[in-house]
Amino acid sequence: MAGLAKFNFSMKQLYPAAGPFRLNTCANPDCANFGHTPDFSRKILPDKEKACPTRKAIRALQERLPGRYRLAGGSNDGDMRVAKLFEFAADPHEWKDQRKLQCRARLRSGTICKNGFSILSEDHLAVEADRLRNQNGVLDGPACGCCGQRFLAAPEEFCMNGAHQRTKTRSGAPISNRGIPKSVRVIHKRCKGQPGARITISLPHARQKDTKDNLRILHALLNSAGILDVQRMMGSASRGQSIGISRIYDRIAWYEEVFLAYEREMLRRWMAKVEASGKPLVHRLSHDDMVLTVNWETATDRRNTKLNCSVTADATSGYVYRIDVDFDPRARPLDIFNETYLDANGLPANLRGQYGKPNGRPVTAPLFGWQRPTGRFHEPQFFAACQNELIAFQETAMRKLPKRSPEDRKTREDLRDRVAHDIERIRLVAEDWFGFPGDDGDLRGSFRGMTTRDIYTKAAHFVLIREMLPPGQIILTTEQEATLPNVLPHVFEREIRENRFTWLMMTFDKKAKKPDILRKVKDYRKDRWTFYNNGMYDGRFTEDTDPAVVTKAFIAAKMSIATSPFGGPFPIVNFHGSAFPQLWMRSPTQSSGEIDKVIGFPIVGPWLRHQLKAMPFNPPTLDDDIREDLAEHIWNATLQPASTFMNSIRERLGPAVRAESGGARLKGSYVQGAVYNPKTLISLLNIFRVHYNYFEPRPYESPWTDSLEPRAKRGTPRSIRYPGTNETVSIPQKLRSRPLKRTPAMRHGIDAFVRGAKGDKAVPNLYRLMYRPWLYANTKVGMRLDRNRKAPPQADR
Repeated sequence: MAGLAKFNFSMKQLYPAAGPFRLNTCANPDCANFGHTPDFSRKILPDKEKACPTRKAIRALQERLPGRYRLAGGSNDGDMRVAKLFEFAADPHEWKDQRKLQCRARLRSGTICKNGFSILSEDHLAVEADRLRNQNGVLDGPACGCCGQRFLAAPEEFCMNGAHQRTKTRSGAPISNRGIPKSVRVIHKRCKGQPGARITISLPHARQKDTKDNLRILHALLNSAGILDVQRMMGSASRGQSIGISRIYDRIAWYEEVFLAYEREMLRRWMAKVEASGKPLVHRLSHDDMVLTVNWETATDRRNTKLNCSVTADATSGYVYRIDVDFDPRARPLDIFNETYLDANGLPANLRGQYGKPNGRPVTAPLFGWQRPTGRFHEPQFFAACQNELIAFQETAMRKLPKRSPEDRKTREDLRDRVAHDIERIRLVAEDWFGFPGDDGDLRGSFRGMTTRDIYTKAAHFVLIREMLPPGQIILTTEQEATLPNVLPHVFEREIRENRFTWLMMTFDKKAKKPDILRKVKDYRKDRWTFYNNGMYDGRFTEDTDPAVVTKAFIAAKMSIATSPFGGPFPIVNFHGSAFPQLWMRSPTQSSGEIDKVIGFPIVGPWLRHQLKAMPFNPPTLDDDIREDLAEHIWNATLQPASTFMNSIRERLGPAVRAESGGARLKGSYVQGAVYNPKTLISLLNIFRVHYNYFEPRPYESPWTDSLEPRAKRGTPRSIRYPGTNETVSIPQKLRSRPLKRTPAMRHGIDAFVRGAKGDKAVPNLYRLMYRPWLYANTKVGMRLDRNRKAPPQADR
């Protein structure tokens, strides 16, 4: 848009306030600016050197001091905006909504860092972390009606005030043994005497008239049944009387709260036990993403909602720590718009930022993305959802309002004008002021909730993972995700400085066919066995050598350098530059379903990191010490637990299977039978994850279970009869490894099991677990409401 006026700002005018994670600093661990905000207190000399040696020495000294950055414009052309409303109606101004900073500090090698990153908001990250910490409010618990203080956040501020239960029979006789109450009263001591200070806390299942259907509904949902399947199943079980969808939704919400509260208590006990033991820990984590698409919510508004799910699991045990979705089901876009961008009179407000200039004259400009209260959401979808909510309301109202009399027609016309005025007001703010293009596609956010920006959800996901882990070494394996370079180094800054964090990136052939997989695995095992035998003859290995040592030596000897198909560096463009090494290696191992694995080393130990950064992406040779260190990291790199969990979701969770994108369809399409909304899908994902972790014993082998000799399974050899005769042929027992069936929680060391009648480990009784007040564990209310109920005989089978 040539000829338009432009806003010119300095870095000092735009740089936001620093937060605990210092997102707007250099993410290069080897840079002097790592974790350091710009220093505006001293004047940086210009880049053009003078002949004066004193000025030259001062400039060289300043280049090595932390705090030197440069404002580098927008991140891409899609950030270009034009403001043409209000004071800019007659003089439109062109501006970039997203700005980038470039680090100008010196590296260890003496060169300029030049690491670039977009400006982000730590306030948005804090809000997103608070949302995910309590799972969209599921684990918030009750609050004081006067001041809003959450009971679970500070139970010591509340005191008990009796229980709600019957004290007399229908005939008036007193009830002496009233048992455990179904609800109790508490008073917030600071607000005592004020309206709302006394609240009642009751169990979620207290009013359930028939509890025998709970296990049937749960098991159906966890085994590929959809919402309509559950409705038909429960209708046939209740003598032909159909139940409503809302009842199933209510049970799903109850399952989610019970399961998440149970998991939180188990993790708290595990954390306390691990910290008390004092043993050093090594957390091997695998992180991957999964994309789900859910149906539109109204027939008048054809739009799907695409959800990006972040999954992090423990590679040793298979325990899935979290699955977080970039969707806020509590958000109401139209309400947020009215509260944020309109004043009490309905006029536009909170749209401008004031930026001072050296001459004292302030400059007015639209708020940038990291400054806007709605910057946490996908804003083009946010403003489109606001308009579409009004459009859907208008079509519903026009269909139902009468139109016979002149008064009815006048009412309809007034309503139509009001909706048109509100839609135009939203359009003016979104398109003419903030410069967002109009959204006419079918892929938009749902107005019953709102999709969030993936970078904030991703950062909050890792913030919470860090909170959940006891102190120890962290080895994280991810794919090449564009949002990670500016997130992970800041979230794990303390661990990086203490040399307790390793970040590995991995990719493999996900489209490999089964015959190719079997062939490559067979060739790998043959090559590895030959390598082991040769090592036995050479004296490097013995019969007692750990198989892991053999595998690492095999990797060190057989790995090769990886390049792109065009002969350039293997990583994507987001990982080019001085922040990360350009060397990637191809692994010779073919195991855990990860075929043709290629590994990168963004953050490793300081010595190895400095060596790798000094190398080109295709060095002719590698030293033996470097090969040994790289082999250790290649051996650790795996995405198996996250991939296995995501495959289980797509195969076993009916709503997730039905909600895929629709194949080759270019626009949003309705998938028959998927009658849920995004909030319910998130609940089902959480329920499935906790059930997967605690209640599903199954065989599991970690990626490092690579024995040299197969173990014979127990049992007697079987015989088969020769056809047409009475002769039998004995078939020898096939040698194979048969790991025990255990849940990830058992393998991870979380006390989620009980001892069976024979002393063996068994999962907890699911029926008993669902009726315990796990949400109020370790509080006086929890002790009062705890029901030590026994499961009925049919639940034990």
